[in-house]
Amino acid sequence: MSVPRALTRTILALPVLAAAAGLGAVLAQQTPATKVTELMKQVLTDIPGREVVMLTLDIPPGAVSPAHRHPGHHVFGYLVEGSYRIKVDNGAERVVNKGETFYEAPGQLHAISGNASTSAPAKVLAVMVVQSGKPLTVPEH
Repeated sequence: MSVPRALTRTILALPVLAAAAGLGAVLAQQTPATKVTELMKQVLTDIPGREVVMLTLDIPPGAVSPAHRHPGHHVFGYLVEGSYRIKVDNGAERVVNKGETFYEAPGQLHAISGNASTSAPAKVLAVMVVQSGKPLTVPEH
């Protein structure tokens, strides 16, 4: 019995199509990285060992960051655009929307951090009072 040529091509193409679909699913899960722009850095001469860092986070749709901490730093956040999912330490997960603010105390676990939308970007203005010489962010292991 002979198998029609079109059916043979379809059967031979199935593994390639399946692999491509799998790759597509992996690529769909990857999102562009958050763009961090430092706007200002100012030493606080009247508070030894402290400085202020002001930056923006441009967060693509669906992007998230791994759990992390800001060692010795106070973080004040303001949502310039979009919506932002956040969970700090044992607090409740919440969504911060445009015009709203959030705060992270030094060393708290930023367990959830990401754009709450899969279709619209988010922009956060962060003002951090930092201990000079310490990294701004340390990943949680």
